[in-house]
Amino acid sequence: MNASALWAKTIILLILCFNITAPTTNAANELQAVAAHPGSADILRAARVIYIRTNSVFFKPSTLENALLRREEFQEWGMEITRNEADADLIIEVDRKLFTTSFVYTVIVPRAHRVLASGRVNSIGGTVEGKISDSFIKRLRLVRAASAQPK
Repeated sequence: MNASALWAKTIILLILCFNITAPTTNAANELQAVAAHPGSADILRAARVIYIRTNSVFFKPSTLENALLRREEFQEWGMEITRNEADADLIIEVDRKLFTTSFVYTVIVPRAHRVLASGRVNSIGGTVEGKISDSFIKRLRLVRAASAQPK
C-alpha cells in the first residue's frame, strides 16, 4: 500500500472514529448542528437506562443500583439500570478522593464522553449511595419539572 492510500485511509478512519465534520459557513447549517446536539437538560430528561461505574474499592455499584431502584420517581419515569455499559444512556461514575471520606460522582453521556452533572458527597453521617441517589434524583426532578412548565 502506498503512502497516499495509507494517508487517505487514516483520514477516513479519523473521520469515522471522531465524527469529524467539515466546518460550515451557512448559518442554517450551523443552527441545525446546534439542534442536533441537545443540551444537558434535554439529555437528562430523555435518559432511561443508567450504568454505574466505580473507580474506588470503597464503593460497590450494586449499592447505588439498589438505592436508585427503591426511589419512587425512578420507577415512575420508567428508568432502568443496566450492567452493560454499551446499553446505557447515562453513566454515573463514582470515585473516592484519596485519604478522605468524600466521594465524587459524575454523570456522563457515554457516546459523547460529555459530562452533564457532578457532585460530591461525604460518607460521614449516612450512606454514600443514598446521598448520591438523592442528589441525582433531585437533578432529574428539576429538569423534568422545567420541561413540564408552559413556555
